[in-house]
Amino acid sequence: MKQILLLVAIVAGLSLRSYSQNIVLSDQAEISVMTCGVSDLIHAIYGHTAVRVNDPVKHFDVVFNFGVFSFREPNFVYRFAKGNANYMLAPERYSDFYEDYGRNGRSIQEQVLNLSPEEKQQMLNFLINNAKPENREYRYDFFFDNCATRVRDLVEKQVEGQLVFPTKNEGMTFRQHVTKYQQILPWTNFGIQLVLGSPADQVASANEEMFLPQYLFKHFAGAKVETNGESHPLVLKTNMIYEAKEKTVSKLVIYSPELILFVLFLLVGLITFKQLKSRKVNYAIDYVLLFVNGLIGVVLLWFFLYSEHPEMKANYNQFWAIGLNLPFLFLWMIKPVRGVLRWYWVALSVWLLLFFPLSLVLPQHFDTGFYLLTAMLLCRSLVHSRFLLTRN
Repeated sequence: MKQILLLVAIVAGLSLRSYSQNIVLSDQAEISVMTCGVSDLIHAIYGHTAVRVNDPVKHFDVVFNFGVFSFREPNFVYRFAKGNANYMLAPERYSDFYEDYGRNGRSIQEQVLNLSPEEKQQMLNFLINNAKPENREYRYDFFFDNCATRVRDLVEKQVEGQLVFPTKNEGMTFRQHVTKYQQILPWTNFGIQLVLGSPADQVASANEEMFLPQYLFKHFAGAKVETNGESHPLVLKTNMIYEAKEKTVSKLVIYSPELILFVLFLLVGLITFKQLKSRKVNYAIDYVLLFVNGLIGVVLLWFFLYSEHPEMKANYNQFWAIGLNLPFLFLWMIKPVRGVLRWYWVALSVWLLLFFPLSLVLPQHFDTGFYLLTAMLLCRSLVHSRFLLTRN
């Protein structure tokens, strides 16, 4: 969840490899989990997790990041949407890490792990080996394989004994978890809600909700390591490295999708009412609504057919966002064929009317804005259906 230019990551990785191939940590070395605060940048709204290895005796202070990517890679946005974008593990100097987050006003908390010298050395060796060019890349998955889950898995595998998390889960779905963070960017949240399918409405277990850095921090704080019937806390101590001003989100945002769509809904309703009274129809507003609705449907169909993201499958938003509206729109512009297509409005009205009661039983949450978009198109399809059915 942190962007670092690919070139910088490569240089840092090569430098670390040449410097630390044979490094042996001293007794004063510490390994920490670094949890960083959120930002209003889209790639940083969920926070970030990294691992710090600090040995003052060896003058070795390096942060290992599992969330490194570059927008400059060919077709990165397309590959990210498709679900085959690669992220990587890359090291950087702690001083650079601190300066970067401090400059961007993001808090940094450090959980020093309660590890034996052997565990520290083993963990460092693992990190160095996995930061090599041939090992550093991994296939990113937002919910199940990201910078936070990689750190969780690293600690679970490298400590001697069983890592136990006594903290219960929040009982929230994956969608509810990410929505909390996405409120800072209302339109980004609206778009993400569109592409997230019903898998995102499953309740995240305590282990699964650690895909978010703050929940990893929370669960690590209460975790214990059990070995031969004895246990000790995973975290030795917690340090607040840098405390930024807390970002607050206003509940009433004048540019929020819900407010804007509600105003548009009232406008569409008013125009439709006037056309109904005058029995004169202007299709301009229909073209816009059909285009928006159909385009959303086509995009969602693409995600369903081609995306490898499991959370974007079984997306019931396709019940109201109908890709068939797009070709119908262009055909309806051809006046001679309207007589053949006019019954499409009736079928569309029935389908959209069915969506509202069906949405109450479907295993997916629907954003308020989606109902407003559906209601706008329903208004238009109903008025066309009325003119058709009452035509003399």
